[in-house]
Amino acid sequence: MLALELREAFSNRWFTIAVLAAVLLAALAAGESVEKFNTNGFDASDSSYYAYYSSWSSVSVWLGVGAWGRSSLYYLFFYGIIFVAPLAYSWSSSTDIRSGYARQLAIRSTKKYYLFSKLIACFSASFAVAACGLLANLLFVSLFFPAYSPFSYDSLYTGMTYGKVLADLYYANPILFIAVRTLFDSCVCGAWAAFVASIGWFSRHVALNFIASYLGLLGLEFLNHYFFAAITTAPIFEFSVFQIIQSWSFEYAHEPLVSLVVLAILALGSVLLTLVKCRRDLL
Repeated sequence: MLALELREAFSNRWFTIAVLAAVLLAALAAGESVEKFNTNGFDASDSSYYAYYSSWSSVSVWLGVGAWGRSSLYYLFFYGIIFVAPLAYSWSSSTDIRSGYARQLAIRSTKKYYLFSKLIACFSASFAVAACGLLANLLFVSLFFPAYSPFSYDSLYTGMTYGKVLADLYYANPILFIAVRTLFDSCVCGAWAAFVASIGWFSRHVALNFIASYLGLLGLEFLNHYFFAAITTAPIFEFSVFQIIQSWSFEYAHEPLVSLVVLAILALGSVLLTLVKCRRDLL
């Protein structure tokens, strides 16, 4: 059952569309970084023009760090990838139940095997979409920016100060840092996609599931920025998926606990909704 769901997740056209959309967002963000570099009047062919080597390296300009890329298209990627990633396969929970296909699969195996195989497949497909977008951006910026190793004394310009999580790893081993950040952000996108799929067990309106869940995240973002900021003089953390995949939440909570808690809530929520569905009819 799991092999069947994984094959369906990675072979359907919506997975291809989601990957292409993620790569497009990554390319736009990379192009904006290059444009900002050229606007400042530096000559990419002469390293003596580089004001700060670390901050203009491909490692620092990468979306996971965003030393100089935090502008319109940088934000478009992170806000867009949360919407794009579930398109890969999360819609299938609603369509399978609406068409009666879910009932057929449950008869071939068991209801629990089918539902959790679907959940794992949705997570895996969306994980791949997010990873493709992040790594594509690294490839695009590496075509223009040199791969200078980041130096700790450039922290003011790279934006990766020592108050941030994984800052030590960033300066010690930037490639491993990229791998860890890509893995974590992709897990968040995968967990969100699994949660969207689990909502689909109870609603047959695919478009409504996607739009309503995404608007819910935006509403939580609004509460974080305005409501909690208004009642506290110093925000303790950003309980927001958007901020976490940008690592901005780490500016408020210097421990990764907040991000791990949000990831755990998404995973636990999808599992609980699926267990509830296991006790109900698939119609």
